[in-house]
Amino acid sequence: MRALVFCSVQFLLAVTWTLYVAFLPQLAAQAGIARGHVALILLMDQLIFVAMDFTVGVAADRVANAMRRLGGWMLGLSVISALAFVLLPRVTSPALLLGLTALWAATSSALRAPPMVIIARRLPATASSFLVGCSLLGVGLAGAVAPLLTARLRDASPMLPFLAASAGLVVAVAALRWMESGPARNDADAVPAPAAGVALKRIWLLFAAVWVLALGSQIHTTVNSAPAYLRYVTAAELEHVTPVFWIGFALGALLPATSLLRHYPPYTLLLTAAALGALSLFGFTVAGSLQAILAVQCLAGGLWGIMFAATANAALDAGHVGREGMYTGLVFAALAVAAFMRIALVSSGASKTAMLASLLPWLPAVAWSAGALLLAAFLSGNLTYLMARRQVLRQQVDSG
Repeated sequence: MRALVFCSVQFLLAVTWTLYVAFLPQLAAQAGIARGHVALILLMDQLIFVAMDFTVGVAADRVANAMRRLGGWMLGLSVISALAFVLLPRVTSPALLLGLTALWAATSSALRAPPMVIIARRLPATASSFLVGCSLLGVGLAGAVAPLLTARLRDASPMLPFLAASAGLVVAVAALRWMESGPARNDADAVPAPAAGVALKRIWLLFAAVWVLALGSQIHTTVNSAPAYLRYVTAAELEHVTPVFWIGFALGALLPATSLLRHYPPYTLLLTAAALGALSLFGFTVAGSLQAILAVQCLAGGLWGIMFAATANAALDAGHVGREGMYTGLVFAALAVAAFMRIALVSSGASKTAMLASLLPWLPAVAWSAGALLLAAFLSGNLTYLMARRQVLRQQVDSG
């Protein structure tokens, strides 16, 4: 039940974003906003995500530290977010469209870092990695159905899809609130930390690596993938091949929770997946057939799923105890910064300049390579912590 609830929340949250992006040009035109300004609205959304993901993450820590439940105010913000989202198709004023969009974007941040805090502070420690993976499974499934949704709803009215997605999301958050019952677990006992005095150093390297990895993923999935597919399929067939990356992601997101990989600290998994992912993206760039592209896409998606899950687990581990929300909020903020840069790159036309156009096919692989190097630097300065942490994880697996 827990796995289904966390998966559903992230799935429906991601679906609302897909619907929003698909219908935004239509909504903007209805409100009298020129099509050329749609990208500016998307950039505004990402800036709001950057600020609010961090802010809401810190707020979630304060609520949890005060031994209060998070589900109540998460549900309240979700209802506000849903109402703003449902009203968007009825708007005919530019100011009202921008205001409702900003309200929806800001309140939707309550469903990114705070659920991770619930996982870290309220639920059994042995299930933490699995529930994180289930949450990201929802993201992967939403990414897989996104091309089909966009194609099928292209000429439809946005009212019914917006209403259905919003209602489903509120129900899922209500289930999450119901599930968050009982006293907060004793984290110090449930998740023993490494020896006293052993702490992570240069944590900024971890978040810098996450940002670089996310930038590479953004450019790969939204800029480079379609042109590569179009060498072998028609535009109408894109919706059938684009989900391959996200199917791989959905599967990969669950791997860090398996008995084979639970022995290893998430930082180690993140570095390994980043290095292998960089190799897979180099392979994607030189792939010479549709079969090769699909195989490499599935592999790259799986490795990005491992990276994302390992990143979330690393943020929870680094923030233990009391800063889980702040660190996971920083992770989601880094993802939003990467999305902002990708949208700016494409909307400004810079991606079509001769110099960047020649570099773009290689940029995701280079970005993941740079991310792996940043992670290697981070790990090299924290070997004592990692050795102690692996011992703790082995004890947990053996006792669980």
